[in-house]
Amino acid sequence: MLRKLAGALGLTASLCFAQDDAVVITATRFPDAKRDLPVGVTLISADDIQKSASSNLADILAQFGLVSIRDNTGTPNQQIDLRGFGITGDQNAVVMVDGIRLSENELSAAQLSTIPLESIERIEIVRGGGAVLYGGGATGGTINIITKRLEAGRSSGYGIARGGGYGTKEVRAGYRGMGQTLGFALDASHEDTEGYRRNNRFRQSNITGLLEARGAEGRTYLRTTIGRQDLHLPGALTEAQIAADPRQAGPVGKTTRDDGSATFGVARNAGRHELAAELGYWQKQAPASFPGFEVDTRVERRSFLPRGKFRFDALGREHDATIGVDFEDWDLDSRSTFGTRRGTQENIALYALGNFWATPSTRLVLGGRTQESDVSLAPNSASHRLSAYEAALRQRFAGGWSAYGKFGTSFRLANFDEICFAACASPLLKPQKARAGELATEYEARGARLRLAAFEIHLQDEIYFSPLVFDNINLPPTRRRGLELEGAWQAAASLNLRASFAWTDAEFRSGTIGGTDVSGKKVPLVPRVIATAGAAWSITSQQRFNLHARYVGRQYYDNDQVNAFARMPAYALFDAKFEQRAGRASFALELRNIFDKEYYSYGIWTSAPTFSAYPQPGRALYASLAYRLD
Repeated sequence: MLRKLAGALGLTASLCFAQDDAVVITATRFPDAKRDLPVGVTLISADDIQKSASSNLADILAQFGLVSIRDNTGTPNQQIDLRGFGITGDQNAVVMVDGIRLSENELSAAQLSTIPLESIERIEIVRGGGAVLYGGGATGGTINIITKRLEAGRSSGYGIARGGGYGTKEVRAGYRGMGQTLGFALDASHEDTEGYRRNNRFRQSNITGLLEARGAEGRTYLRTTIGRQDLHLPGALTEAQIAADPRQAGPVGKTTRDDGSATFGVARNAGRHELAAELGYWQKQAPASFPGFEVDTRVERRSFLPRGKFRFDALGREHDATIGVDFEDWDLDSRSTFGTRRGTQENIALYALGNFWATPSTRLVLGGRTQESDVSLAPNSASHRLSAYEAALRQRFAGGWSAYGKFGTSFRLANFDEICFAACASPLLKPQKARAGELATEYEARGARLRLAAFEIHLQDEIYFSPLVFDNINLPPTRRRGLELEGAWQAAASLNLRASFAWTDAEFRSGTIGGTDVSGKKVPLVPRVIATAGAAWSITSQQRFNLHARYVGRQYYDNDQVNAFARMPAYALFDAKFEQRAGRASFALELRNIFDKEYYSYGIWTSAPTFSAYPQPGRALYASLAYRLD
C-alpha cells in the first residue's frame, strides 16, 4: 500500500493550487502576506472543511493538514501531534481559536468538537516553533483556527441536519449579520451518537455568540461560548478481545464536561500602526467516574494579551516590529477518590518580533521572548525565568521559487496532571527546552504551489510519562528530525488534486529510563511515515465528488521505549463525499473508511507478548441536508 500511495504522491505532489496572495495571522499575530513569511504555513479553507467526509475537526486536520492524530481515550477529541512527539503531542502543539489558547493546562486534548465548523474561515498550521509569540508548548508548532469576520451590509445563515452510522444524529445552525457599525453572529450545534464501541455514547451541545461594533479606526467585539459534553468511555481492549469483538467495551467510565468562555477584544489603527488586545476568561467543570475511582475537576483561566505592530522606515524601506505582553493565570481545583489537588500557574511575558526587508525580495525576522512563570501545586511550588528566540530568512527568486531557513528555541512547563500523577513530584519537573532548525523551498506561480522542508529538533529535559516507572519524568536528551512535502495540482478547471508526505525520525539520543538504557531507541507512538492524497471533482456546477486517502505508517507501542515489542500495524483509510446542490439547498452522502479497515491509532504494550488498544470505527455511511442563506 505504501508503494502505491508513494507513486500517487509522485504524480500529484509536483504542483499545487497557488495561495501566494493569501493573508495569514498566526506567524506575526497581525495580518501578513503568506508568500513573504519565512515559515511554512498550511492553510485549510472553509471549502476544504466542506469537502471533507467528516464533521470531526481532528479528522479534517489529518486529511488536509499533514497532522498525526490518535484516539487513546475513546473520545471524538483526539490527540494532535505535529512533528513526532508521540504521547505528548498535545502538550507540544498550541491550538488556538483566533489567537486564544484552546489547549489546556492538563493532559486533556484540545476540545476541537466545541468549534462550529461553519464558523471557521480557515485554519493556519505553522509547524516548528511559535514560542516567541505564543509561549510554552509550541515546540511542534501552532494550529490557529480563524473564525469568519462579519461583513458590513451582509447577512448569511445556515441550517444542517446530518445522520448515519453508529446512531449518529447531528444538527447545526447559525446566522450572522452586520450593518454599517453593529453586527452579531450566533452558532448552535447538537450531536448525539452511540459511537463505534458499545457503551461509547457521546452527546454534545454548543452555542457560540459574537457581538461587534466597527468604526473607521477599528473594531470592538465580545465573543462567548458555552458547551456541554456527556461521554461514556469504553476503555482499552486486549489483543484477544479485539480479535473476538472489537466493538465490545472494556472497563466503562463516564465523564461530563461543562465549558464557558468570554473574550473581549479591541483592534485599532493608529496611523501606520496597529494595536490590538484581548481580555479572556475560560472555565470548565468536569466530573468523571471510573471503576473504583471518581474525580471532579474545575479549572479557570484568565488572560490579557495586548500588542502592537509598529512600522518604521530605514535604509529606504518600510519595516515593522510586533511588541506585546502576555498575562495568563490558571487555577485548578480537583477532588478525587485519592485526595484534593489545588494549583495555580501565573505567566507574565514580554516579546518582540521584528520583520526587516534587506532587499525587496529578502525578508529577515528576528524575535525574542522572556517569561516569568510561578507554579504552585500544593505542597510544592517553583518559579522559572524562561526565554525563547528565533531568527528566520526568506529569499524570493525568479519564476515563483523561494527558500527560507529558520532557527529558534522553545520551552514547555509541566502541566498540572504531569506535576501530580502517581504522586506529586518534589521537586517539580524541570522545564522542557528545545532548539530547532528548518530549511525549505517553495514554488508558487501560475496556479501552482509546492513546499519541501527538512527540520531537526533537539530537546533537553523533555517532559514525558514513562510507564517504565509509572510517573512523569524529565527524559534524557531526545531528537526529532524529518522531511515534509506538500503539494496539489489544479489538473483541470473541474479537477483539483493534492497530496502530502512526512517522514519523521524521533529517538532518544542517550541516557536511561528506570535503569534501562534507551540510547538510540525510537520514541513510541511516532509513525515513521504519514501520507495523504485527495481529489475534488466538480462534475457539474451543482455536483461535486471528493475523495480522501490517508496512510499512517508503523510505530512503536506506548510503553515500549526499549523497542522490544513488534510495532503497531500501518493502516490506510479512504473516505468519499458526494454533494448535490439545488439553489440554496444541498444534499451530501459521506462514506467513511470505504474498505472497512480494522485498525487502531493508539496501542500500549503490556510488557507481555501482547498489547491493548482502542479499536477505531469501521465503514459508515452518513447523509446530510443543508440550507444556506448566503
